[in-house]
Amino acid sequence: MSLKLLGKQSLIYGAGHVAARGVTFLLLPLYTNVFSLEDYGIISLIYTFLGFMSVILHYGLDASLLKHYVPAGREDRKTILSNAYFSFILTTTLFFIILVVFRNGISEILFGSSLSNITTMVAGILFFDVLWSIHVLLLRAEGRPIYFNIISILNVLLTLILNILFVVQLKLGIYGVLLGNLIASGCIFFITLPIILKRSSIKSLSLKYWKKMMKFGVPFLPAGIFSMILELSDRYILRYLTDIETVGLYNAGYKLGLLILLIVMGFNMAWQPYFLKKEMEERKYIADVTTLFLAVLGFLWILLLLWSETMVKMKFGDFSFFGEQYWEAASIVPIIGLAYVFHAGYLIQLPGVYLLEKTGWIPWVRGLGALSNIILNFLFIPEYGITGAASATCLSFILMVVIFYFINRSIFPILYQWRKLGIIIFTIGVIVLFHFNFVLVSNEKIVVCVFYPIILTLTKVVRWEQFKFLIKNR
Repeated sequence: MSLKLLGKQSLIYGAGHVAARGVTFLLLPLYTNVFSLEDYGIISLIYTFLGFMSVILHYGLDASLLKHYVPAGREDRKTILSNAYFSFILTTTLFFIILVVFRNGISEILFGSSLSNITTMVAGILFFDVLWSIHVLLLRAEGRPIYFNIISILNVLLTLILNILFVVQLKLGIYGVLLGNLIASGCIFFITLPIILKRSSIKSLSLKYWKKMMKFGVPFLPAGIFSMILELSDRYILRYLTDIETVGLYNAGYKLGLLILLIVMGFNMAWQPYFLKKEMEERKYIADVTTLFLAVLGFLWILLLLWSETMVKMKFGDFSFFGEQYWEAASIVPIIGLAYVFHAGYLIQLPGVYLLEKTGWIPWVRGLGALSNIILNFLFIPEYGITGAASATCLSFILMVVIFYFINRSIFPILYQWRKLGIIIFTIGVIVLFHFNFVLVSNEKIVVCVFYPIILTLTKVVRWEQFKFLIKNR
Protein backbone atom coordinates (compact mmCIF):
# COMPACT_ATOMS: atom_id res chain seq x y z
CA MET A 1 0.00 0.00 0.00
CA SER A 2 1.46 3.36 -1.07
CA LEU A 3 1.26 6.63 0.84
CA LYS A 4 -1.28 7.78 -1.71
CA LEU A 5 -3.47 4.77 -0.99
CA LEU A 6 -3.02 5.37 2.73
CA GLY A 7 -4.26 8.92 2.23
CA LYS A 8 -7.20 7.80 0.14
CA GLN A 9 -8.28 5.11 2.59
CA SER A 10 -7.73 7.46 5.53
CA LEU A 11 -10.21 9.84 3.92
CA ILE A 12 -12.72 7.09 3.23
CA TYR A 13 -12.38 5.48 6.67
CA GLY A 14 -12.33 8.94 8.19
CA ALA A 15 -15.63 9.75 6.53
CA GLY A 16 -17.07 6.49 7.83
CA HIS A 17 -15.78 7.07 11.32
CA VAL A 18 -17.00 10.66 11.29
CA ALA A 19 -20.40 9.29 10.29
CA ALA A 20 -20.39 6.56 12.94
CA ARG A 21 -19.11 8.65 15.84
CA GLY A 22 -20.41 11.92 14.46
CA VAL A 23 -23.89 10.86 15.49
CA THR A 24 -22.85 11.86 18.99
CA PHE A 25 -22.03 15.32 17.67
CA LEU A 26 -25.31 15.52 15.74
CA LEU A 27 -27.28 14.58 18.83
CA LEU A 28 -25.64 17.25 21.02
CA PRO A 29 -28.13 19.99 20.06
CA LEU A 30 -30.99 17.61 20.82
CA TYR A 31 -29.65 16.42 24.17
CA THR A 32 -28.47 19.80 25.44
CA ASN A 33 -31.78 21.45 24.58
CA VAL A 34 -34.02 18.64 25.83
CA PHE A 35 -32.23 17.15 28.85
CA SER A 36 -31.38 18.81 32.13
CA LEU A 37 -27.77 18.77 33.28
CA GLU A 38 -28.68 15.99 35.72
CA ASP A 39 -30.28 13.73 33.09
CA TYR A 40 -27.46 14.31 30.64
CA GLY A 41 -25.01 13.52 33.44
CA ILE A 42 -26.70 10.13 33.92
CA ILE A 43 -26.56 9.49 30.16
CA SER A 44 -22.86 10.39 30.26
CA LEU A 45 -22.16 7.81 32.99
CA ILE A 46 -24.11 5.14 31.08
CA TYR A 47 -22.08 5.67 27.92
CA THR A 48 -18.87 5.85 29.92
CA PHE A 49 -19.68 2.36 31.19
CA LEU A 50 -20.51 1.16 27.66
CA GLY A 51 -17.19 2.45 26.34
CA PHE A 52 -15.22 0.87 29.16
CA MET A 53 -16.91 -2.54 28.92
CA SER A 54 -16.59 -2.63 25.14
CA VAL A 55 -12.81 -2.66 25.60
CA ILE A 56 -12.99 -5.29 28.35
CA LEU A 57 -15.15 -7.59 26.24
CA HIS A 58 -12.74 -7.42 23.29
CA TYR A 59 -9.84 -8.27 25.69
CA GLY A 60 -7.19 -7.56 23.05
CA LEU A 61 -8.39 -10.35 20.78
CA ASP A 62 -9.66 -7.83 18.22
CA ALA A 63 -6.14 -6.42 17.83
CA SER A 64 -4.75 -9.94 17.50
CA LEU A 65 -7.42 -10.78 14.91
CA LEU A 66 -6.40 -7.79 12.81
CA LYS A 67 -2.69 -8.55 13.19
CA HIS A 68 -3.01 -12.20 12.07
CA TYR A 69 -5.85 -11.83 9.57
CA VAL A 70 -4.32 -9.13 7.32
CA PRO A 71 -1.28 -11.11 6.03
CA ALA A 72 -2.94 -14.57 6.11
CA GLY A 73 -4.17 -16.69 3.20
CA ARG A 74 -7.80 -17.68 2.67
CA GLU A 75 -7.87 -20.89 4.71
CA ASP A 76 -5.78 -19.43 7.51
CA ARG A 77 -8.13 -16.45 7.64
CA LYS A 78 -11.07 -18.81 8.22
CA THR A 79 -9.26 -20.43 11.16
CA ILE A 80 -8.23 -17.08 12.64
CA LEU A 81 -11.71 -15.60 12.40
CA SER A 82 -13.56 -18.69 13.61
CA ASN A 83 -11.51 -18.98 16.80
CA ALA A 84 -11.71 -15.28 17.61
CA TYR A 85 -15.44 -14.89 16.91
CA PHE A 86 -16.47 -17.99 18.84
CA SER A 87 -14.51 -16.66 21.80
CA PHE A 88 -16.31 -13.32 21.56
CA ILE A 89 -19.71 -15.04 21.46
CA LEU A 90 -18.99 -17.03 24.62
CA THR A 91 -17.64 -14.16 26.71
CA THR A 92 -20.21 -11.61 25.54
CA THR A 93 -23.11 -13.95 26.26
CA LEU A 94 -21.74 -14.71 29.73
CA PHE A 95 -21.42 -11.02 30.57
CA PHE A 96 -24.92 -10.32 29.24
CA ILE A 97 -26.35 -12.92 31.64
CA ILE A 98 -24.38 -11.51 34.60
CA LEU A 99 -25.48 -7.96 33.87
CA VAL A 100 -29.14 -8.91 33.57
CA VAL A 101 -29.20 -11.09 36.70
CA PHE A 102 -27.52 -8.45 38.90
CA ARG A 103 -29.00 -5.39 37.18
CA ASN A 104 -30.47 -3.80 40.32
CA GLY A 105 -27.24 -3.64 42.29
CA ILE A 106 -25.14 -2.78 39.24
CA SER A 107 -27.33 0.20 38.31
CA GLU A 108 -27.05 1.66 41.82
CA ILE A 109 -23.26 1.34 41.82
CA LEU A 110 -22.61 2.62 38.30
CA PHE A 111 -25.29 5.22 37.72
CA GLY A 112 -26.25 6.27 41.24
CA SER A 113 -29.92 5.47 40.57
CA SER A 114 -32.19 2.44 40.41
CA LEU A 115 -32.31 1.99 36.63
CA SER A 116 -32.78 -1.76 36.30
CA ASN A 117 -34.66 -1.61 32.97
CA ILE A 118 -32.01 0.65 31.49
CA THR A 119 -29.26 -1.66 32.77
CA THR A 120 -30.93 -4.54 30.90
CA MET A 121 -30.87 -2.48 27.71
CA VAL A 122 -27.21 -1.60 28.34
CA ALA A 123 -26.49 -5.35 28.46
CA GLY A 124 -28.22 -5.81 25.11
CA ILE A 125 -26.38 -2.89 23.52
CA LEU A 126 -23.04 -4.28 24.67
CA PHE A 127 -23.85 -7.73 23.30
CA PHE A 128 -24.67 -6.42 19.83
CA ASP A 129 -21.97 -3.73 19.70
CA VAL A 130 -19.10 -6.01 20.69
CA LEU A 131 -20.02 -8.55 18.00
CA TRP A 132 -20.88 -6.24 15.11
CA SER A 133 -17.69 -4.29 15.67
CA ILE A 134 -15.87 -7.50 14.67
CA HIS A 135 -17.99 -7.71 11.53
CA VAL A 136 -16.82 -4.30 10.35
CA LEU A 137 -13.26 -4.95 11.57
CA LEU A 138 -13.05 -7.55 8.82
CA LEU A 139 -13.99 -4.92 6.26
CA ARG A 140 -11.02 -2.87 7.47
CA ALA A 141 -8.71 -5.88 7.36
CA GLU A 142 -9.75 -6.65 3.78
CA GLY A 143 -9.39 -3.03 2.67
CA ARG A 144 -13.08 -2.48 1.87
CA PRO A 145 -13.71 1.06 3.14
CA ILE A 146 -16.78 1.68 0.92
CA TYR A 147 -18.73 -1.15 2.55
CA PHE A 148 -17.48 0.03 5.92
CA ASN A 149 -18.91 3.48 5.23
CA ILE A 150 -22.26 2.14 4.10
CA ILE A 151 -22.65 0.34 7.43
CA SER A 152 -21.52 3.45 9.33
CA ILE A 153 -24.00 5.71 7.56
CA LEU A 154 -26.82 3.22 8.10
CA ASN A 155 -26.00 3.15 11.81
CA VAL A 156 -26.12 6.96 11.93
CA LEU A 157 -29.46 7.17 10.17
CA LEU A 158 -31.03 4.54 12.42
CA THR A 159 -29.72 6.19 15.58
CA LEU A 160 -30.87 9.67 14.56
CA ILE A 161 -34.33 8.56 13.45
CA LEU A 162 -34.92 6.48 16.58
CA ASN A 163 -33.70 9.28 18.87
CA ILE A 164 -36.05 11.77 17.24
CA LEU A 165 -38.90 9.27 17.54
CA PHE A 166 -38.34 8.16 21.13
CA VAL A 167 -36.89 11.34 22.69
CA VAL A 168 -38.62 14.15 20.79
CA GLN A 169 -41.91 12.63 19.66
CA LEU A 170 -42.67 10.08 22.39
CA LYS A 171 -40.73 11.96 25.12
CA LEU A 172 -39.29 8.80 26.68
CA GLY A 173 -36.25 10.63 28.08
CA ILE A 174 -33.22 8.58 29.05
CA TYR A 175 -35.14 5.38 28.37
CA GLY A 176 -35.76 6.55 24.78
CA VAL A 177 -32.04 7.18 24.19
CA LEU A 178 -31.12 3.66 25.26
CA LEU A 179 -34.04 2.00 23.47
CA GLY A 180 -33.06 3.71 20.21
CA ASN A 181 -29.45 2.61 20.64
CA LEU A 182 -30.49 -0.99 21.37
CA ILE A 183 -32.68 -1.25 18.26
CA ALA A 184 -30.02 0.37 16.04
CA SER A 185 -27.28 -1.93 17.37
CA GLY A 186 -29.46 -5.01 16.91
CA CYS A 187 -30.29 -4.06 13.32
CA ILE A 188 -26.64 -3.47 12.40
CA PHE A 189 -25.67 -6.79 14.01
CA PHE A 190 -28.11 -8.83 11.93
CA ILE A 191 -27.43 -6.88 8.73
CA THR A 192 -23.67 -7.48 8.98
CA LEU A 193 -23.84 -11.05 10.33
CA PRO A 194 -23.44 -12.59 6.82
CA ILE A 195 -19.90 -11.13 6.77
CA ILE A 196 -19.01 -13.60 9.51
CA LEU A 197 -21.07 -16.54 8.29
CA LYS A 198 -19.35 -16.49 4.89
CA ARG A 199 -15.85 -16.44 6.34
CA SER A 200 -15.95 -18.77 9.34
CA SER A 201 -16.56 -22.42 10.15
CA ILE A 202 -17.03 -24.29 13.40
CA LYS A 203 -14.75 -26.99 11.96
CA SER A 204 -11.86 -24.52 12.09
CA LEU A 205 -11.94 -24.16 15.88
CA SER A 206 -8.58 -24.89 17.48
CA LEU A 207 -7.63 -24.33 21.11
CA LYS A 208 -3.97 -24.22 20.11
CA TYR A 209 -4.57 -21.46 17.56
CA TRP A 210 -6.78 -19.53 19.98
CA LYS A 211 -3.98 -19.57 22.58
CA LYS A 212 -1.55 -18.27 19.97
CA MET A 213 -3.85 -15.36 19.18
CA MET A 214 -4.46 -14.61 22.84
CA LYS A 215 -0.72 -14.53 23.51
CA PHE A 216 -0.40 -11.59 21.13
CA GLY A 217 -3.66 -9.95 22.18
CA VAL A 218 -3.53 -10.21 25.98
CA PRO A 219 -1.17 -7.22 26.41
CA PHE A 220 -3.81 -5.13 24.65
CA LEU A 221 -6.40 -5.84 27.39
CA PRO A 222 -4.66 -3.88 30.15
CA ALA A 223 -3.66 -1.37 27.49
CA GLY A 224 -7.30 -1.00 26.51
CA ILE A 225 -8.39 -0.71 30.14
CA PHE A 226 -5.80 1.97 30.75
CA SER A 227 -6.95 3.83 27.63
CA MET A 228 -10.54 3.84 28.87
CA ILE A 229 -9.40 5.01 32.31
CA LEU A 230 -7.48 7.77 30.57
CA GLU A 231 -10.44 8.85 28.44
CA LEU A 232 -13.45 8.09 30.66
CA SER A 233 -12.51 7.98 34.35
CA ASP A 234 -12.80 11.77 34.66
CA ARG A 235 -16.62 11.46 34.52
CA TYR A 236 -16.74 9.23 37.57
CA ILE A 237 -14.13 11.32 39.40
CA LEU A 238 -16.17 14.45 38.63
CA ARG A 239 -19.25 12.64 39.97
CA TYR A 240 -17.35 11.80 43.15
CA LEU A 241 -15.78 15.23 43.71
CA THR A 242 -18.63 17.44 42.44
CA ASP A 243 -22.14 16.44 41.28
CA ILE A 244 -24.00 14.79 38.43
CA GLU A 245 -24.82 18.18 36.86
CA THR A 246 -21.11 18.94 36.47
CA VAL A 247 -20.68 15.58 34.74
CA GLY A 248 -23.36 16.55 32.23
CA LEU A 249 -21.75 19.94 31.58
CA TYR A 250 -18.29 18.42 31.16
CA ASN A 251 -19.49 15.66 28.85
CA ALA A 252 -21.16 18.14 26.50
CA GLY A 253 -17.90 20.06 26.03
CA TYR A 254 -15.91 16.84 25.79
CA LYS A 255 -18.12 15.51 22.99
CA LEU A 256 -17.55 18.64 20.92
CA GLY A 257 -13.79 18.34 21.45
CA LEU A 258 -14.01 14.79 20.10
CA LEU A 259 -14.31 16.21 16.60
CA ILE A 260 -10.51 15.90 16.45
CA LEU A 261 -10.69 12.26 17.59
CA LEU A 262 -13.06 11.44 14.73
CA ILE A 263 -10.36 12.42 12.25
CA VAL A 264 -7.61 10.69 14.23
CA MET A 265 -9.46 7.37 14.44
CA GLY A 266 -10.44 7.52 10.78
CA PHE A 267 -6.75 7.86 9.98
CA ASN A 268 -5.82 5.05 12.38
CA MET A 269 -8.21 2.63 10.70
CA ALA A 270 -6.11 2.91 7.54
CA TRP A 271 -2.79 3.39 9.39
CA GLN A 272 -2.69 0.00 11.15
CA PRO A 273 -3.25 -2.20 8.07
CA TYR A 274 -0.80 0.07 6.20
CA PHE A 275 2.19 -0.31 8.52
CA LEU A 276 1.51 -4.00 9.24
CA LYS A 277 2.45 -4.68 5.61
CA LYS A 278 5.77 -2.83 5.92
CA GLU A 279 9.21 -4.28 6.50
CA MET A 280 11.03 -3.36 9.72
CA GLU A 281 13.75 -1.58 7.75
CA GLU A 282 11.24 0.84 6.24
CA ARG A 283 10.86 3.89 8.49
CA LYS A 284 10.94 7.05 6.40
CA TYR A 285 7.22 6.76 5.75
CA ILE A 286 6.56 7.28 9.48
CA ALA A 287 8.35 10.64 9.46
CA ASP A 288 6.51 11.70 6.28
CA VAL A 289 3.11 10.72 7.68
CA THR A 290 3.86 12.39 11.03
CA THR A 291 4.61 15.76 9.43
CA LEU A 292 1.68 15.74 7.02
CA PHE A 293 -0.94 14.43 9.44
CA LEU A 294 0.05 16.71 12.32
CA ALA A 295 0.00 19.67 9.94
CA VAL A 296 -3.60 18.82 9.03
CA LEU A 297 -4.59 18.22 12.66
CA GLY A 298 -2.98 21.51 13.64
CA PHE A 299 -5.25 23.36 11.21
CA LEU A 300 -8.35 21.53 12.47
CA TRP A 301 -7.42 22.33 16.07
CA ILE A 302 -7.02 26.03 15.20
CA LEU A 303 -10.55 25.99 13.79
CA LEU A 304 -11.77 24.41 17.03
CA LEU A 305 -9.88 26.94 19.15
CA LEU A 306 -11.23 29.98 17.30
CA TRP A 307 -14.77 28.91 16.52
CA SER A 308 -15.98 26.48 19.23
CA GLU A 309 -17.56 29.16 21.42
CA THR A 310 -19.30 30.68 18.40
CA MET A 311 -20.59 27.25 17.42
CA VAL A 312 -21.90 26.47 20.90
CA LYS A 313 -23.91 29.71 21.03
CA MET A 314 -25.15 29.58 17.43
CA LYS A 315 -28.90 30.25 17.29
CA PHE A 316 -31.48 28.28 15.30
CA GLY A 317 -34.76 30.07 15.92
CA ASP A 318 -35.63 29.61 19.58
CA PHE A 319 -32.83 27.09 20.10
CA SER A 320 -29.05 27.31 20.22
CA PHE A 321 -26.56 24.61 19.22
CA PHE A 322 -26.03 23.98 22.95
CA GLY A 323 -28.82 24.77 25.39
CA GLU A 324 -27.89 27.91 27.35
CA GLN A 325 -27.22 25.96 30.55
CA TYR A 326 -24.41 24.16 28.65
CA TRP A 327 -22.60 27.22 27.23
CA GLU A 328 -19.93 27.13 29.92
CA ALA A 329 -18.76 23.80 28.44
CA ALA A 330 -17.23 25.67 25.46
CA SER A 331 -14.19 26.52 27.59
CA ILE A 332 -12.90 22.93 27.58
CA VAL A 333 -13.45 22.15 23.88
CA PRO A 334 -9.97 23.30 22.66
CA ILE A 335 -8.27 21.50 25.56
CA ILE A 336 -9.94 18.19 24.70
CA GLY A 337 -9.20 18.74 21.01
CA LEU A 338 -5.52 19.31 21.80
CA ALA A 339 -5.45 16.13 23.88
CA TYR A 340 -6.47 14.11 20.84
CA VAL A 341 -3.90 15.82 18.63
CA PHE A 342 -1.33 14.32 21.01
CA HIS A 343 -3.22 11.04 20.89
CA ALA A 344 -2.49 11.05 17.16
CA GLY A 345 1.19 11.53 17.96
CA TYR A 346 1.01 8.40 20.11
CA LEU A 347 -0.72 6.29 17.42
CA ILE A 348 1.77 7.30 14.73
CA GLN A 349 4.59 5.87 16.87
CA LEU A 350 3.08 2.37 17.15
CA PRO A 351 4.61 0.63 14.07
CA GLY A 352 7.82 -0.24 15.94
CA VAL A 353 6.25 -2.25 18.76
CA TYR A 354 3.86 -3.97 16.35
CA LEU A 355 6.47 -4.98 13.81
CA LEU A 356 8.97 -6.05 16.48
CA GLU A 357 6.13 -7.79 18.39
CA LYS A 358 7.05 -5.90 21.56
CA THR A 359 3.47 -4.94 22.37
CA GLY A 360 4.23 -5.38 26.07
CA TRP A 361 5.34 -1.73 26.03
CA ILE A 362 1.82 -0.55 25.20
CA PRO A 363 0.12 -1.36 28.54
CA TRP A 364 3.02 0.19 30.44
CA VAL A 365 2.77 3.46 28.55
CA ARG A 366 -1.01 3.60 28.71
CA GLY A 367 -0.90 2.59 32.36
CA LEU A 368 1.35 5.53 33.18
CA GLY A 369 -1.00 7.77 31.21
CA ALA A 370 -4.02 6.44 33.09
CA LEU A 371 -2.30 6.78 36.48
CA SER A 372 -1.22 10.35 35.75
CA ASN A 373 -4.75 11.19 34.61
CA ILE A 374 -6.32 9.92 37.83
CA ILE A 375 -3.79 11.76 40.01
CA LEU A 376 -4.11 15.00 38.03
CA ASN A 377 -7.91 14.80 38.09
CA PHE A 378 -7.92 14.59 41.88
CA LEU A 379 -5.45 17.48 42.05
CA PHE A 380 -7.08 19.77 39.47
CA ILE A 381 -10.85 19.20 39.76
CA PRO A 382 -11.34 20.63 43.28
CA GLU A 383 -9.63 23.87 42.18
CA TYR A 384 -10.51 24.20 38.49
CA GLY A 385 -13.60 22.03 37.96
CA ILE A 386 -14.25 20.90 34.37
CA THR A 387 -11.22 22.85 33.09
CA GLY A 388 -9.06 20.88 35.51
CA ALA A 389 -10.49 17.57 34.29
CA ALA A 390 -9.86 18.49 30.64
CA SER A 391 -6.31 19.67 31.41
CA ALA A 392 -5.56 16.42 33.24
CA THR A 393 -6.56 14.44 30.14
CA CYS A 394 -4.44 16.61 27.85
CA LEU A 395 -1.33 16.44 30.04
CA SER A 396 -1.67 12.66 30.31
CA PHE A 397 -1.72 12.26 26.51
CA ILE A 398 1.35 14.48 26.25
CA LEU A 399 3.14 12.27 28.77
CA MET A 400 2.35 9.15 26.70
CA VAL A 401 3.73 10.71 23.52
CA VAL A 402 6.98 11.69 25.24
CA ILE A 403 7.46 8.25 26.84
CA PHE A 404 6.80 6.42 23.56
CA TYR A 405 9.22 8.69 21.73
CA PHE A 406 12.05 7.62 24.05
CA ILE A 407 11.04 3.96 23.80
CA ASN A 408 11.22 4.17 20.01
CA ARG A 409 14.61 5.90 20.19
CA SER A 410 15.86 2.73 21.85
CA ILE A 411 14.14 -0.03 19.85
CA PHE A 412 12.94 1.58 16.58
CA PRO A 413 14.66 4.92 15.86
CA ILE A 414 12.83 7.26 13.49
CA LEU A 415 14.38 10.32 11.83
CA TYR A 416 11.58 12.85 12.21
CA GLN A 417 11.49 16.06 10.17
CA TRP A 418 12.15 18.32 13.15
CA ARG A 419 12.47 21.55 11.18
CA LYS A 420 9.03 21.11 9.69
CA LEU A 421 7.50 20.00 12.99
CA GLY A 422 9.07 23.02 14.68
CA ILE A 423 7.49 25.37 12.14
CA ILE A 424 4.08 23.76 12.71
CA ILE A 425 4.36 24.13 16.49
CA PHE A 426 5.68 27.71 16.30
CA THR A 427 2.91 28.81 13.92
CA ILE A 428 0.23 27.30 16.14
CA GLY A 429 1.84 28.95 19.17
CA VAL A 430 1.66 32.39 17.53
CA ILE A 431 -2.02 31.88 16.73
CA VAL A 432 -2.73 30.78 20.33
CA LEU A 433 -1.07 33.97 21.63
CA PHE A 434 -3.24 36.09 19.34
CA HIS A 435 -6.36 34.24 20.45
CA PHE A 436 -5.79 34.74 24.17
CA ASN A 437 -4.45 38.30 24.00
CA PHE A 438 -6.86 39.89 21.52
CA VAL A 439 -10.61 39.79 21.06
CA LEU A 440 -10.94 38.62 17.47
CA VAL A 441 -14.07 39.27 15.43
CA SER A 442 -15.22 36.85 12.73
CA ASN A 443 -13.28 38.46 9.85
CA GLU A 444 -10.08 38.47 11.90
CA LYS A 445 -10.59 34.82 12.82
CA ILE A 446 -10.87 33.97 9.13
CA VAL A 447 -7.60 35.78 8.42
CA VAL A 448 -5.88 33.88 11.25
CA CYS A 449 -7.18 30.57 9.89
CA VAL A 450 -5.84 31.36 6.41
CA PHE A 451 -2.48 32.45 7.90
CA TYR A 452 -1.67 28.90 9.03
CA PRO A 453 -1.73 27.06 5.66
CA ILE A 454 -0.01 30.00 3.94
CA ILE A 455 2.93 29.84 6.37
CA LEU A 456 3.20 26.06 6.04
CA THR A 457 3.15 26.33 2.26
CA LEU A 458 5.71 29.14 2.05
CA THR A 459 8.10 27.27 4.35
CA LYS A 460 7.54 24.05 2.34
CA VAL A 461 6.33 22.14 5.38
CA VAL A 462 3.56 20.86 3.12
CA ARG A 463 3.34 20.88 -0.65
CA TRP A 464 0.03 20.92 -2.45
CA GLU A 465 1.33 18.16 -4.71
CA GLN A 466 0.96 15.88 -1.69
CA PHE A 467 -2.80 16.35 -1.90
CA LYS A 468 -3.18 15.76 -5.64
CA PHE A 469 -4.19 12.16 -5.03
CA LEU A 470 -7.32 13.46 -3.31
CA ILE A 471 -8.44 14.91 -6.62
CA LYS A 472 -7.32 11.96 -8.73
CA ASN A 473 -8.92 9.38 -6.43
CA ARG A 474 -12.00 11.19 -5.18
